[in-house]
Amino acid sequence: MRNILSLFLSIGLALVAFSTAAAQVRSDIAAERAELQSNRQAIVAENLPLTEGEAKAFWPAYREYRGEMQKLGDRLVELFLDYAKNSESLSDSQATAMLDSYLAVQKDEAKIKSDWVPKFRKILPPKVVTRFYQIDNKLDAILRFDAVDRIPLVRTGRK
Repeated sequence: MRNILSLFLSIGLALVAFSTAAAQVRSDIAAERAELQSNRQAIVAENLPLTEGEAKAFWPAYREYRGEMQKLGDRLVELFLDYAKNSESLSDSQATAMLDSYLAVQKDEAKIKSDWVPKFRKILPPKVVTRFYQIDNKLDAILRFDAVDRIPLVRTGRK
């Protein structure tokens, strides 16, 4: 869990110091995300009891699922970095576009998760699929909590 939080610490630091080393920030975030993915799989493995046969079928599917989810993560990182770059002078149109982009990511995330349920149900019993989604959702909640804690609110120009 500590490594999950470190990803958003990196993103949070990027929000503060974005302007001077964008390429380095992107590289650091990419490395943190790769470590996070490895740790995420370890957390799932530790908390999801699978038979040998289930594991053989589940893990390749899981990696494919996480690949799709990682694309959404890429979009969020870009959104966070764009916000960091423009937060001091965010226009109404930028704020509108960023909110629309964020909501689109959430919608796409729900669709991917929903689309994968029948695939996982072909591999695992219903209770194990439900437990997997609980674990996955808890990990997502930790990431989101840390993100909202680190990303400053949009300045409205009002008091």
